[in-house]
Amino acid sequence: MQLKDNGNPATSELTPVFKIHAELCKGLANEHRLAILYALASGEMCVTDIAAEIGMSIHSTSQHLRKLSESLLLESRRQGKSVYYRIANEKYAQGCALIRQALVEQQRAKGQSLLAAELIDAVQKITVPGSTGESIVDTVG
Repeated sequence: MQLKDNGNPATSELTPVFKIHAELCKGLANEHRLAILYALASGEMCVTDIAAEIGMSIHSTSQHLRKLSESLLLESRRQGKSVYYRIANEKYAQGCALIRQALVEQQRAKGQSLLAAELIDAVQKITVPGSTGESIVDTVG
C-alpha cells in the first residue's frame, strides 16, 4: 500500500472503499429512507411503528426498509410475526445528523432558514446518537 507524505493511504488505494461508500449512499438517497434512519436513531422499531412514525403505508415502508437492509444500513430480528429493525452501526445515524447540522449551518450562513430544523429545535433538542449529548441544533449559529 502506498502512503502519502502525511501517512494516509493514496487515494487510488482507497477505490474499493469508495465503491462500497457510494453503494451505501445510494441506500440513503431518498428522503423517506432518511426519515426511517432518523426514527430508528432512538432505538429498534417494528415496521408498523416505523410506518406510523414517518406517515407512510406499511407496504411502502417495507420497501424502503428492504433497500436500507440491502445497503447494510439496517439489521433486523424476528420476534413472532413481527420484524424489528435497528441501525447496523450508530455511526450511520451520527453521519446523517452531522450532514443535517451542516445543511442548517449553510442555510443560516446564507441568511436562510430550514423550517424543518426550526420545528425540530422547537419540539426537541437533536443529539448525535452516541455523542457526548451535545445538541447539534444548539451548536449551529
